[in-house]
Amino acid sequence: MRRSPFQPLVFVLSLSSKWMARTAPTLVAAFSPPITVFAAAAIRQAVGTEDLDHECLVANLRSPLPRRDMRKDSPARSFAPISTILKAVPNGGASPPHAVSKRPYKHVMAILSVPCTSIDRIANEAILETAIAKTDKLSVVLRSEDSRSSRSLVSLRGYVGEIYSQLWDLVMDEFPGRGVPDVVVYPQNLPNTAPESWIDIQPDLDCVCTHDSLCGWVSEEATGRGERFRKQGGAGRGGLKEHVDALNAERLRRKLNPVVALPPERWPIGAQVQTAQDDKVIFLDDEPDAKSAILHALGLENVNGAGDYDIGQSSASDSSTSSGSSSNLFLSGAPISSNDLFESVAVGGTFDGLHFGHRKLLTIAVSSVQPMTGRLLVGITEDDMLKHKTCSEDILKYEQRAAGVYDFLKRLAPGCLNRIKIVPIKDRFGPPGQADLFFDALVLSHEVLETGYHLNKHRELMGLNPLYLLCTRRTEARGMSSTALRKARTQASNTPDKSTV
Repeated sequence: MRRSPFQPLVFVLSLSSKWMARTAPTLVAAFSPPITVFAAAAIRQAVGTEDLDHECLVANLRSPLPRRDMRKDSPARSFAPISTILKAVPNGGASPPHAVSKRPYKHVMAILSVPCTSIDRIANEAILETAIAKTDKLSVVLRSEDSRSSRSLVSLRGYVGEIYSQLWDLVMDEFPGRGVPDVVVYPQNLPNTAPESWIDIQPDLDCVCTHDSLCGWVSEEATGRGERFRKQGGAGRGGLKEHVDALNAERLRRKLNPVVALPPERWPIGAQVQTAQDDKVIFLDDEPDAKSAILHALGLENVNGAGDYDIGQSSASDSSTSSGSSSNLFLSGAPISSNDLFESVAVGGTFDGLHFGHRKLLTIAVSSVQPMTGRLLVGITEDDMLKHKTCSEDILKYEQRAAGVYDFLKRLAPGCLNRIKIVPIKDRFGPPGQADLFFDALVLSHEVLETGYHLNKHRELMGLNPLYLLCTRRTEARGMSSTALRKARTQASNTPDKSTV
């Protein structure tokens, strides 16, 4: 039989392949540090996910077996091929399929301030509500530019978590079935996180959402901060338009598409500067000097002159202070200013289901009454005024709701029951809107602060003194509402009991 002239070459190649099979692990081990880091990064970039565990991935790439394990009878357990690694990733390593977004913007940057007061937090929430409704990709920038906004690393981390929780709650409540948006929060003082200037030049950025009181660049460069709005009354550091104009000038030089300005669709009265200037509005979640810090940052004079911001005093505190007695009470070791307590306090609501938000409001109302002498009136909306409510047919009757409020107050403040009165609300303003009854404070949520302003205007028209509006910021989940409870009751009543089937 005639030998092929290529047979020696085939023999040499076969020996070479066997040698490579035996020595490849050793060669990889020698150069494993740079190879594995590069390979891991390349695989992550190709896969497009952070779900791959870095240590596990590197271990698969850099762990050659001893030569004895490369024998034919050894189990095949040396290298995990990239194809095997990718199979562990959903969709075989490909980017997950996304439905075409129905949101008007690809990538929105929302500019917030690191909060110091309830007013800051209310403003931030209003911006987030608008921004998350307009995009599936959101970058949240937390600015901390003045002395009052300086925060510890612990508080910065805590507020990052708070923002993520707020956005999750908002999406789950307002956009059920939408899926999880792509959100990243960037506190500007948090170590190692990207600066705002990096987000400014992202190619897909097409919108900036914030309020005039939170930003304002008036220079032609997107690297400066303008002073033009710093002393402008009622606008704080305003200038969203100027901010976007400067940002677009920078993007134009980089040949990037311009961005558009998106102000909040709803700017609540609790976030407005006039609220900070009103000495009749007291945010119970803030320290007493919080408003003074806001006015100082805005360059505005205190309403009551120089010195600390005066949040007002009740009639009882006036008499106690003028008589020379101490202006502080010490209850359970906690110093409480008499300025924080009032003689006749009112609180109102539907109180259907008495969820935890109701309980918080009632607790705050009880804690705002002067011990021994103060009185609390709880107004509960009567049945005829609730016909416009969602699922109104499932609202508990007035007697049931009043009984629930009474039972809670009996447990909360048993020694105060003889100074608490529960009455029906039969009109828009209830008992505080009547001329023959004395009140000096009203406890309410920031969501209905505007109603408090209308009540005070009504009282002024009747020749009555305006009430102190003791405002608490809603911090409960959006799902914690009487409407949600009514829907749950309706669903439960329409669902057969499986235990009886």
